[in-house]
Amino acid sequence: MSVLDVAVDDAASVVAGLVVVGGGFVPALAFKLAGMRMPALPTTAQQLQENIDPYNGRDVATRTELASGWMTALYAATGTICGACLIALARRPDLPEALTAIALTLLLLLHGRGMVHVWQRLTLVVPGAWGAFLMIVGAAGSLGASDRPAFVAGLLALAAVLAILSWTVPGRRMLPYWGRAAEILHSLLAVALLPLTLWTLGLFGYLRSIMG
Repeated sequence: MSVLDVAVDDAASVVAGLVVVGGGFVPALAFKLAGMRMPALPTTAQQLQENIDPYNGRDVATRTELASGWMTALYAATGTICGACLIALARRPDLPEALTAIALTLLLLLHGRGMVHVWQRLTLVVPGAWGAFLMIVGAAGSLGASDRPAFVAGLLALAAVLAILSWTVPGRRMLPYWGRAAEILHSLLAVALLPLTLWTLGLFGYLRSIMG
């Protein structure tokens, strides 16, 4: 904002996009910060006999725990920054800001579902829920008095659906295509964040004005 003289929502979209890209490297970065190293794949028969000495089990367990701590910290930083960016994006948003906030919210929620460690999951799910809360509050504030009863009824219906899902889904074996669909949506949202960010910055409108 200070260097390029851009608005707060434009800066938030750029920062969120960069953080999401960096979030994809969190596991590898945590692995390296814990002092662990993946040996290179062998390419010849002779190399199959190299680096085959077993590692110390206690050292591996300690470094694995350290890598898990680094992942939790890095994901917490990612979630905190994205949560702050969502505040700026959900503040009186235009269409591109609203779509960027929705994509970022869904991306955080979908990424959190793949976390096994409870704290790592919370560092992503909580900012995602925070983004959904901000969008709902922003939508409610923009409605007229006559539209608010229908909006409240919709929220109650959504709460009922979520409550039913929380009772029925945990512990239930899901069909494989649901997980695959979530992975595809996750990838699409991550890819869509770049054009949405450019749209928020007004690049498309600028190019259209140049080309007439």
